[in-house]
Amino acid sequence: MHDVARAAGVSQRTVSNVVNDYEYVRPETRRRVLDAMAELGYVPNAAARRLRSARTGLIALVVPDFRARIFADLAGQVVREAEALGYTVLIELTESDRERELKVLTGGRDQLSDGAIMMAMSLRPDDGQRRRPDYPIVLIGDEVLEGEVPHVGIPNREASLAVVRHLAGTGRRRLMLLGHDPDGGLTARLRLRGFLEGLAEAGLTAYDELLVGADWTRADGRRAIEEHLDAGRRLPDAIYAMNDSLALGALRALRSRGVRVPEEVALVGFDDVEEARYATPSLTSVSPDVEALARNAVAMLDEQIGGRSGGRESRVVVDFRLEVRESSR
Repeated sequence: MHDVARAAGVSQRTVSNVVNDYEYVRPETRRRVLDAMAELGYVPNAAARRLRSARTGLIALVVPDFRARIFADLAGQVVREAEALGYTVLIELTESDRERELKVLTGGRDQLSDGAIMMAMSLRPDDGQRRRPDYPIVLIGDEVLEGEVPHVGIPNREASLAVVRHLAGTGRRRLMLLGHDPDGGLTARLRLRGFLEGLAEAGLTAYDELLVGADWTRADGRRAIEEHLDAGRRLPDAIYAMNDSLALGALRALRSRGVRVPEEVALVGFDDVEEARYATPSLTSVSPDVEALARNAVAMLDEQIGGRSGGRESRVVVDFRLEVRESSR
């Protein structure tokens, strides 16, 4: 900086102001400093600047796994939003393990990052009281914790209600819910609630044999439908799968058994992953606004890291669309 200042004929303080992009520097002075930096090959020492500010420039994205494509889609969006603000993103997988999620929330491990965005699957509402107060964190999903824990969510109940309205509107009367888990997390419970509310609104019956339990994977989606058929049970008019992985597995099972989709059974998933658009037939799916999820989460985390209050709500719910494709028309 001393060499740049001497070459540009300014003070080191002026060079510092240019490097830090302070706006109150005259354009001609800024140009002289930038020219001198280019001529001398001066590059600011990022590591030293981070040490001085006590920040790493790293943020963590904590997700259960990448078996569900939605987590990979979310990661891509978070990386783009974070890079625009000068952050590098570290990825951590929890496998939905409660102890791992608590370690992130409570800071019970060495923190390599300035803050974390976490999609928690196993935390309970009162866990919010255990949050490490000096570690910035934002939750994505449905698990709203007690206390001041910023949160970005998806309208799962409303989305499920929209699915049932769509299926009932096409004349479907016997609807299966695939991936039913009454003892699962809040996401599963909210999607179930919207499904049951939609049936009641349409005057349809919630048949116990059509509330089908399954892990939210392709393999279990296929297994559950094959077992239903092998048991000789009557086919539903439509299947609402709790996520696209289940739906794609169910589609495979139906097609392998000669069941026509959507002529005999309509099929709808949730997440609108890329594979849904290229399935045969293409899959109708709930499409949450993943870009808005990432944008809000990164902005909320950046405000915490910078010690700013941008007037943003501490809890934000993004929008969704029901992308109607061949599988339910």
